[in-house]
Amino acid sequence: MIIGSCHCGDVEFRIQEEELTVRYCYCTTCRKLSGADYSAVARVARSSFKITKGAEFLVAYESKPGKLRYYCSKCFSPIYVTTDRELSFLRVRLGLLDGSPRVKVTGHMWVSEKPAWRTIEDCLPIYMYEYTGE
Repeated sequence: MIIGSCHCGDVEFRIQEEELTVRYCYCTTCRKLSGADYSAVARVARSSFKITKGAEFLVAYESKPGKLRYYCSKCFSPIYVTTDRELSFLRVRLGLLDGSPRVKVTGHMWVSEKPAWRTIEDCLPIYMYEYTGE
């Protein structure tokens, strides 16, 4: 089981998986909403994700039609993302995970929107747009 929480600790969650599949996302929306050059995101089965504390503190922002980003209303940590196109999955940012869970980084996505000053220095697969692993 993997545990995670927001910055202030009022929202906590668990993921019933042993290892997370992770991609680095360079899309403009992730960059603008995180303030970073990319986001490390895990694609998680909705059935294995559960808010265990502070569901009442969650607020949603629709960053584009059909894409909801849930945040802690107190510290604004980005908790998870859902889309109408992937009803069985959600995405969680790795920075929220507590401890040292096992992760498998599988590539870079939305490289078409990567800032020119950001270089990719590994041999992972590169996807110009979204990659769902299917």
